[in-house]
Amino acid sequence: RLDQTRSASNLRENQAEFRALSVRAARLTANLAGTAFTPQPEWSLQAPGIVEQEQALYESLQAQRTLQRQIAEEQLEQRQQELAEVTARSRQLARSLELSRQELSVTRPMVNSGAVSQVEILRLEREVNQLSGEYDQSRAQLKRLDSAIAEAQRRLSEVEVEFENTVREELTDTIARINGLREAGEGLSDRVRQTEVRSPVKGTVNRLYFNTIGGVVLPGKEVIEIVPLDDSLLVEVRIRPKDIAFLVPGQEALVKLTAYDFVVYGGLEGVVEHIGADTIMDEDGNPFYEVHVRTRESGFGEDMPIMPGMTVQVDVLTGKKTILAYLMKPVLRAKQYALTER
Repeated sequence: RLDQTRSASNLRENQAEFRALSVRAARLTANLAGTAFTPQPEWSLQAPGIVEQEQALYESLQAQRTLQRQIAEEQLEQRQQELAEVTARSRQLARSLELSRQELSVTRPMVNSGAVSQVEILRLEREVNQLSGEYDQSRAQLKRLDSAIAEAQRRLSEVEVEFENTVREELTDTIARINGLREAGEGLSDRVRQTEVRSPVKGTVNRLYFNTIGGVVLPGKEVIEIVPLDDSLLVEVRIRPKDIAFLVPGQEALVKLTAYDFVVYGGLEGVVEHIGADTIMDEDGNPFYEVHVRTRESGFGEDMPIMPGMTVQVDVLTGKKTILAYLMKPVLRAKQYALTER
């Protein structure tokens, strides 16, 4: 097992941030939809502080949203009430102005007969002018209130739009960060898994290259050498140059282990897999070809294990002959060399 302190710490930080952002994304989604914020049970167990914080933020945002909407609605309602009052007053002024004009038109002819003084006519004209001015002011005020109501309605719509845009922007950023953390987390998890070196096959440890605490393993370096037990065996065979001409890859072979009596235990069937391109010298200076034979079985059983370094004898089936050919071989050889000198 390799030291996983740093990689495990980075993975825990990644998971903690991923969990916090996931809770925030759920809270923002609830804020945006106007639904209740219901965190997952595992979040409450793994990060109760974060869940409590996001719950408080949810309630704060919802209260802010309600307050802004309430203020905008009250402003709209106030403008609508003012409009109703000015409309009623404008109608009243219009009626009073109409009556004053009628009174003036009826009274004016009486001046010539002396029934009404000129002062009364001036008073009526002043009253008509005053009512006309007030009526014009009410009409102008109605136009201003119409614009104010339209503005209040627009502001009420903007309250929701601004709130949704703000929350949606934060939600988009949170989801982007979650996706980034998810990809980074896969790499960190894989790095933590790789700190525990496991053999892909069942086997026996043949050589250990690193066995010191704190040792540094460079990328691509071998850590341990495993001899598989459940796989086929690869046997290295030395073939004399005079016998190599009859060997080709794919030929059947029989592997006999010297540690186990062939008569009692038999051998392992195999096939020639590789033939060296040139000869190699052994310790005594004798040339040989290196040939690889792959067995079909991994051994004779658990009670008779095969260990690295055991010596074997390999018989390769290079061809077939009849019994007559074996019997005639000495005769044919004598005939070939008869009446010749060496």
